[in-house]
Amino acid sequence: MKLSERITNAVLRTLLRMFFTMNLDEFEKVPRTGPFMLIANHTAVFDGPLMYVFMRPREMVAMAKQELWDHAFTRFIMNLWNSIPVDRENMGRQTMEQCFTTLDRGKILAIAPEGTRSSDGALQQGKAGVAFIAHKKQVPMVPIAITGFENFRKNIKRLRRTPITIAVGKPFEVVNKGGRLDADSRQKLVDEIMLRLAELMPPSLWGFYEGHQLDFTMTKTV
Repeated sequence: MKLSERITNAVLRTLLRMFFTMNLDEFEKVPRTGPFMLIANHTAVFDGPLMYVFMRPREMVAMAKQELWDHAFTRFIMNLWNSIPVDRENMGRQTMEQCFTTLDRGKILAIAPEGTRSSDGALQQGKAGVAFIAHKKQVPMVPIAITGFENFRKNIKRLRRTPITIAVGKPFEVVNKGGRLDADSRQKLVDEIMLRLAELMPPSLWGFYEGHQLDFTMTKTV
């Protein structure tokens, strides 16, 4: 790890501990070896950095919106962490190849399937890209739900630290390891992936997936 990354990560760890209380022991459930896809909800600019700096020494490469490369500071951080820029409206071939390469090298590929932040903390519908990568690479997926960031503004005004809840679920994988995904199967797989994430969250935050049954036919726990 470069000295600049060590310093940046140390500063971020200090700031995160200063403003939030977190159950970091939950990260002990994250697999220590082998490639896998990390499936996470996305409610704040803090959730990605929190996972990146506190899951070391495992190396995580995250997909991030390409707009973050438009500004000097965020571009510096994204390049430092080898993040993958993605067009949220059209995930191109180059982005896919970078994702595949990350997994082929035995690293963690972090994806927020919703594609954008949730303003109220509730889940939004997942995007198709996550299903394509999962079906193509056939690596385990690990769901991680981080909740509580939606209370940050209220608490900071009162000079209070914000409690953050981290929940790491059991690894799961795609059942059908052959053939191609048609549009219906792809959407069903996306929804199952999102429901694996919803399982870790209170029902009040299921959002788009409120009322959906936890009926898993395209994925299985490993």
